[in-house]
Amino acid sequence: MVSRDAVAERRTRFTYVLLFRVVFISFLLGGRLVEEATLPTGLTPFGFTAGLGLAMALYGSAIVFSLWLRRARNADDIARIAAIQVALDLLGATLLIHLTGGLESQFAFTYVIIVGGAGLLFSRGALYTAIAAISLLGMVLLLRRFGVLPLVGQTGLTPMRELVRALILNCIAIVATGALASRLAVEVESASATLEQRTTQFQDLATLYADVVRSLSSGLVTLSVDARVVTVNHAALAILGVEQEQIIGLALEATIPGISPLLAPPRTVRREELAFRDKAGKPRRLGVTISPLVDSSDLQVGQIVAFQDLTELRAMEEAITRQKRLAAIGRLAAGIAHEIRNPLAAISGSIELLVSSGIGETSSESKELAQIVLRETSRLNALITELLEFARPRTTELMPLDLSETVTELVQVFENDKRLGGTRVDLDVQPGVRVEADADQLRQVVWNLLRNAAEAAPSHPIKVRVAREGQNARFVVSDEGPGIPDEHLSRVFEPFFSTKESGTGLGLPTVHRIIEEHRGTIEMMKLPGGGMAAVVLLPLVA
Repeated sequence: MVSRDAVAERRTRFTYVLLFRVVFISFLLGGRLVEEATLPTGLTPFGFTAGLGLAMALYGSAIVFSLWLRRARNADDIARIAAIQVALDLLGATLLIHLTGGLESQFAFTYVIIVGGAGLLFSRGALYTAIAAISLLGMVLLLRRFGVLPLVGQTGLTPMRELVRALILNCIAIVATGALASRLAVEVESASATLEQRTTQFQDLATLYADVVRSLSSGLVTLSVDARVVTVNHAALAILGVEQEQIIGLALEATIPGISPLLAPPRTVRREELAFRDKAGKPRRLGVTISPLVDSSDLQVGQIVAFQDLTELRAMEEAITRQKRLAAIGRLAAGIAHEIRNPLAAISGSIELLVSSGIGETSSESKELAQIVLRETSRLNALITELLEFARPRTTELMPLDLSETVTELVQVFENDKRLGGTRVDLDVQPGVRVEADADQLRQVVWNLLRNAAEAAPSHPIKVRVAREGQNARFVVSDEGPGIPDEHLSRVFEPFFSTKESGTGLGLPTVHRIIEEHRGTIEMMKLPGGGMAAVVLLPLVA
């Protein structure tokens, strides 16, 4: 099977042979015809006319072969055309030698040219062409010698000894040329095959390298000596959230802020973890490996930066750690709550009994103190109840629910709740957003988030959004309050942590626990213009 490149190469060779053939015929035969036409002694009128006709025939054949070559589709077609062309050239050269004097002809060397051309077209064609040329030359000389052909351009018969000597010399020249051309053709074919094989191997290797780099799940960036990006793979573009034209040729520091100090040390392999914010302002954590890029002379020509996005992994680790801590706190809280609740009930009951019996009514100060004890006892009991609600394991009864309807109903109730000062809610709900959830727990999540937003910004409206996002339902409650400081943002789901003076610190941890039990996620985000947004994602159901 001959490759397309080999077919193209043979086509090119044949084109060059045809071009040389036309030029050679033009100079050689044209000069000879001019010479014979201007001298009194030369070709006979028959010889001059035949020579001119031969030149026209060779020109015509060159045009025919060029058009035929364009139609060739494979190597066999080209070889067939080339064989016909060589055969016609041999016949044309033989006729030319006969018309220009036979043994006395100056064109016997044209056989050598034809044999050399055959060597370019065929690997062993030169040797076969040489044998054919010798046979034709010998036949023409012998036919002229014995009078079978007319002695055109020759004054008399050539002695047999001189004829044999001339034939031998021409045979030696033609055979030597054929052997050399055949050898060179074989070497050229071998070199071409080796080059083609090496080229194919190189292309396969380059394709494999490109496929491997493209298929890597890790980001891979190569840098020049001045830390500018030379190449970048698709995974790196996806992780960094940029397009190729936004990073090629630029300093890597412009895309990954804070990486420059890691690029400064000498040629050593370094592994670091880097935190930064991407172009969209989203926090990222990258596990970065930096290696020197060296050439074949062991000179450093740049650096290789490989990295993986550890953002989700670190978030999962933090979530698992928080979950373990919350479980331990929950078990401890449940035990403490039970131990406190019993004596608390006794204290509350005793105070109420004293007040109802009139024993403690000796003074207004005693009444006030009794009321303080009852009020604080009630508040402490509410806190313990909320703590038990957070710590107690509950059975979740999941069923398909319309999140849009649930949120709409709770928002209507929330706006009419006088205890919250009639907070206005800007509601934007996409209808028909369905999730699988426990109805009571889902309402608790929505209510807690609405209440937190109202308490964060009492005099400002709350924005509530419900929509589909891929395979999830997205529920967002945002406020225009002062927000949560960055140093406290990672602790908002910890029990008993609160930025409010009167807060128990159990509302958001309870919401977080419920969302995780529903295979969802919740994230507290700071808004660019101020305020906070609670973003809840829950799996959609049909």
